[in-house]
Amino acid sequence: MKARTLILLSLFSLAACQPADDGMALQADYLQRLNNAVGGDDDVVAFDKALLTRYRLPPRRERVVDIPEVRIGLLDLVLDVRLCPALQQQISQRNSSLGKQLVPSSRLGYEGDLLRTIDACLPYLAAGQDPDLHASLSRLALEKRTQLPSVFWNALNASQEVERYLRFADQALPTAPSEDDAALAALAQLAAMANALPQTLPPATDELDPLFFALHTSPQGGQLISSLASLTHTLNEGSRLLEVRQQQRPICPLGQATPNGRILQNIFVKFYAGGLQPYLAQVHQRGQTWSSSLRQLSAAAEVPAATRNYLLNLAGPEQSLWVDFQAATNRHVRAWQDSLKSCGLAPGQSGWDGQAANADQ
Repeated sequence: MKARTLILLSLFSLAACQPADDGMALQADYLQRLNNAVGGDDDVVAFDKALLTRYRLPPRRERVVDIPEVRIGLLDLVLDVRLCPALQQQISQRNSSLGKQLVPSSRLGYEGDLLRTIDACLPYLAAGQDPDLHASLSRLALEKRTQLPSVFWNALNASQEVERYLRFADQALPTAPSEDDAALAALAQLAAMANALPQTLPPATDELDPLFFALHTSPQGGQLISSLASLTHTLNEGSRLLEVRQQQRPICPLGQATPNGRILQNIFVKFYAGGLQPYLAQVHQRGQTWSSSLRQLSAAAEVPAATRNYLLNLAGPEQSLWVDFQAATNRHVRAWQDSLKSCGLAPGQSGWDGQAANADQ
């Protein structure tokens, strides 16, 4: 009996330690108040988190590509390229036991370093009048450079850090989120890198690692996906409530303010403009940078089809999570404008009162 009590107390303690999903709570409260204000006959349709599975990452096997190993007498190069010790070091590193087990993100940095040392070595070989070795090394550099887009995509698609950032979360963004500049900047840098390959080489591993680490330490990529999906539902459901009431039983049938119209205006001022809209602005601000980077990534060379489809599902210019969110936002603004204007209570009209009543609605 005592053991069972201790287990229950432990479970309650763990539950109490879980961070509250105040982003979802804000949306649910707003919808319920709006439903009460318009006298909705039906219960508000709550957001179903099962809908988030629409934004599940494709299996890794569909996103990772096979890259043929390019080896052109590497042992001979190690023995013969005496004028290029940096290149010897790079080749030896790759042939070591650790080098053969490079994670995909480290391999991206290694390939960039290798090509830089080859580029630095080629003039010495030309000056040393070794045409065969110069031709072999030039051919190796060309093949390695051609593979860079595939190496890049494997670095992203096989990276737990990127997968975590682009996987929907159980919770929405909090109403007062911490800054996420490092992760958003890292995503933007990776997108720019993808579009610059293979002409521009990737940076060294010690410059790449902080980008992947920034994505790993941020929970806000997945939270943003969940916020965009839940807000799209909330805004569309709120618009439906306003539109149905306006079509079936206008709150101000004579075009003049009524007590119910004043209540609705109070909901707008206090719970939309004063509550939901600031949250919308935060989500939109983050979403703009995030969606721009994802669209850039989707347009980069040799992006695997499964990856491209997923990125477009999140942020593409048509029928994407980001586009649906923007459409829902615009629809909700119009629904509020139509409802308040019909009562003469919209901003700019004579009945406008930007101060919310003290009483809760």
